[in-house]
Order: sequence, then C-alpha cells, then structure tokens
Amino acid sequence: MADQSIEIRQRAMEYFKQQEFSPDAQTRICLFLQGVKSINATILARVEFQPMEWIPYKFLHNQCFKEVELTTLLGKSTAWSNNPMVFLAATQLNLTLWQETGAARFLGGMLKVDRSFYEYLALSHAFLSVIRILPLLSAQTNLSTPFLSALKEIEEENGRQIQTQIRLLKDMEIDLPLEEKEQIIEAQRQIVEKLFLRLLAEITETQAA
Repeated sequence: MADQSIEIRQRAMEYFKQQEFSPDAQTRICLFLQGVKSINATILARVEFQPMEWIPYKFLHNQCFKEVELTTLLGKSTAWSNNPMVFLAATQLNLTLWQETGAARFLGGMLKVDRSFYEYLALSHAFLSVIRILPLLSAQTNLSTPFLSALKEIEEENGRQIQTQIRLLKDMEIDLPLEEKEQIIEAQRQIVEKLFLRLLAEITETQAA
C-alpha cells in the first residue's frame, strides 16, 4: 500500500505540474470534497438537537457550519465539466465513500461519548488530514485562481480544525485503552487514504487515456 501510495501521488504531482486544472479534474475534486463534507455536516448537524457540554458543542457547531460554507464556496469556484462520464465516475466514488466509511451508522440514535463517537472523530480527522491537494502542486503553481483559492481556504481551515480534533482524540474521557484508540485512528486513516488515492488515480488515468 505504501509503494502504491507513493506511485499514485508522484503521478498526480506530475499531472498537476504539467497543466492547469481541467474542468474534468476540478469537477472530480469538487464532487469528492463535497461528498466528504456533506457526510461531516450531516453527522455534525445532530449536535444541534441534544444537550452537550459547551466547549465540544461550540467546536462541533462551528465545524458544521464551516463545512457547509466551504462546500458552497468550492462549488461556486469550480469550472464544471460537460462530460457526463465524469459525473458518473464521481457518483460511483461518492457511493463507495459512504459504503467504505460506514458513515450511515453515525446518523442513528443520540450522540454520546462512546466507541462509535470516537470512530466518527477519527474518521473526521482522517478526512481533514489525508485529503490534501495543495501539497501535490509545485511551488510555482498560481493559487490565485478561483478553484485553487477555494482549495487553499479549505485546507487552511482543515489545518485549524485538526488541532482541536487531535486534542479531542487524545484527551476525551472514554473507556477505551490507548492501543484500541490508536487502532481506530489508523483504521479510519487507511479507509480515507484508499479513497483519496482512488480519486487521484482516476483523475490521472483519465487524462492519460
């Protein structure tokens, strides 16, 4: 998996270095990120309907609305493809996103400090830390275009949220041994990594074809 990850990322770096983001690439990236953020926002919206301590509520509340805001911003900045096959591929990946992450299981019942909530936090952390486009770009890339400017804002906001999530994952009072916590975090990271690599591979393979 490590070798495959390096190979796909290197191919993506070459692809993004040689050309500006095509409408097809912008559409694929936008729809994938919107799929990720819609999962997060849908789960986070549940904190509005139940009692919760103020500090975690404030963080989760702010994150929920920021996800919606950034999703809208990215959609407005995207130069959309006119190729229906691009949308079909994006839909298939987003269906896999829901299936592989098991996101639907976080939508039932009340949010409480248990293993399920810890798994959600680990998944959300993986979304923020793994899915990063800007590190794949060359230092000479012009980030002032609407699409890349929106991506930059999203990834900067993700970086701010990551710090709080790390603190929650580390300090949350939950009856789980440290080893199990680490296993949950790594398992969620691997799921998101696999999906992100698939996105990058499909973008670069489509271009090569």
